[in-house]
This record gives sequence, structure tokens and C-alpha cells, in this order.
Amino acid sequence: MSTASGTLYGLQDYVHDIGSVLDRHPALPIIIREVSAFTKRLCADDRWLGEPHRTASTDHYTRHLLHKDPNNRFVVLSLVWMPGQATPIHDHSCWGVMGLIENSLEEVCYDRLDDGSRAEFADLKQSRGSDVGRGSVAYLLPPYEEIHRIGNNTGKPTVSLHVYGRDLDEVNVFDANTGKVSPMRIKYYSPQCGNQPFII
Repeated sequence: MSTASGTLYGLQDYVHDIGSVLDRHPALPIIIREVSAFTKRLCADDRWLGEPHRTASTDHYTRHLLHKDPNNRFVVLSLVWMPGQATPIHDHSCWGVMGLIENSLEEVCYDRLDDGSRAEFADLKQSRGSDVGRGSVAYLLPPYEEIHRIGNNTGKPTVSLHVYGRDLDEVNVFDANTGKVSPMRIKYYSPQCGNQPFII
């Protein structure tokens, strides 16, 4: 969606543009490429993101729901990470794009070496690690590029933007040492939740 010169590219523009891509039913690499470009543009100027969706917790990083597509094709979240907060190793079972609004995150990706025939077991090998800085994007492209862990290893809070190709209410969590795979239910942030499982 094009905005007038000098007009802020905001969340509604972003949602519209993602919907327009998905309306074409393109292949996953095309979705990733186009949504990554929109995400980079949205994260370049964060004035559209209000303070309620920047709320942090000292107990865990927070997941704020910004938009859920009425046709259940995607969701958009903001995540807030205090120093030292991180995810376990996990998957998504969908495409996804992450953009950095403030500060940076470390992403460590894993390859699955087994054939996936045992639901409770996975043989993982770390494939790469990188720091994703403000204004940068990273992506998830199933079935091979979607297992990772993310954390804030800086001394400052981090705010990130995430869009996923489904409502992410359950993921698999992996123990790289034992190979154990465990399903995990996940929630959006609410100050009333207390210590609940949160994961991207």
C-alpha cells in the first residue's frame, strides 16, 4: 500500500500489504521476500507502536498481539525483551518474519538431522548464529529453516516485530542435549497472567 509522501507507514498499511500478498497465493519464498521488505519499512520508523505494546515484564519477555487476520492467514505481534530474556529452542510450523524496532537480538538456528518420524525426538545441530540489529529482519521458512532460539544478550531492553503464517498458540520445544521434543502452549501478554509460558 503506497502512502502519500511524508506520511508514516503504519500498522494498517503493513497489514493491508501482507493481505495483498497472501491474496495472490504465492510460493513461500515470495511471501518471505515481500513481507520482509514491508517489515523493514515498518521498523524504520516506530512512531506507530504505542506504549501499551512496549510493556515489559521482569519475569519473561512479553508477546503483544497487534493484529489477527480475520481469515486466520497471519498474526502480527510486538515482543519486548529485557536483558537476559530468551526463548528455549523451538519451532513454528509456519512461515515467519522478525524485524527489530529497538536494540538487537541474538538468533541461533538449528538444522534437524533426523527424519522427523519420532514425534518426541529430534537430532539437532546448530547451523548458525547472528545478531539481528535495529532495522534488520530475519525469517522462518519451513520445513528446514524454522527451528531456532532468540535472546537479548545486551544490557538494554529490545523491541521486535513478528509476523507468522498462523495464530501461534502452540509450538514444539527442543532439548538439544537429550533430543527430547515437548509441545508447549503459549499465550499473549496480559499483566494479569503472572508467570505463564511465553515464546515467539
